[in-house]
Amino acid sequence: MTTYKDEIGYVVSIATGKTLTTATKKEFHAIKPDGTAATWTATESGTVPGTLLYTTIAGDLDQSGPYLIVAYVEWATSNYTSDTIILLVQEPGQGAATYTGSPSTRPIDAVRIELGGTGSLSLLTDDEIQYNLTRANNNPLLAAAFSAETIAGMYAGLVDKSMGNSSVSLSQKSEAWRKKAMALRAQAMSPTLTPRASSSASGARKFSLGQHDNISGGSYSITGYL
Repeated sequence: MTTYKDEIGYVVSIATGKTLTTATKKEFHAIKPDGTAATWTATESGTVPGTLLYTTIAGDLDQSGPYLIVAYVEWATSNYTSDTIILLVQEPGQGAATYTGSPSTRPIDAVRIELGGTGSLSLLTDDEIQYNLTRANNNPLLAAAFSAETIAGMYAGLVDKSMGNSSVSLSQKSEAWRKKAMALRAQAMSPTLTPRASSSASGARKFSLGQHDNISGGSYSITGYL
């Protein structure tokens, strides 16, 4: 998710998968970019049961950078903490993040499709991807590898700020993006070669009289194929 610094009215949404009708406490616990903690009182969605919502007010998004947010729910005898979501808060006027679904004609989309398409919108701006395209001499696979390395570094840097068990999830995400970067780099450095002589389709036959002793009969193999 992505929004802008000091935005009022932004709706944070987390699906819990839980029945919340008897819950005694419904909150979002957030850690801001500078490490300070905040607690926001959440409400259940009226249209999507089990989903908690919170609408930001003045002072909530007063810093730019990644916010770590979890949903926390208590019942009479139990409690629940969701996985961590990351809300990227940008400075007003900072580059947009877009995906038009046109990877064959738009280089930024060609990079984003390797990073999960719309799933990458909350992780990198178009300007950041364009920078990586320039670094990669407009090779979208190599630019995607650079971008995946950036994302892996972002998750790794957030582990120390995590809450409870969420540090495990963030470190796993960092490692997954690191492996993704390695795979993309390997693809970029070793593009797939067009197979030769391995197709099951018949090639053009070239026969001639006395082909075994007349070199003018053309090239041939035992099967009569080139």
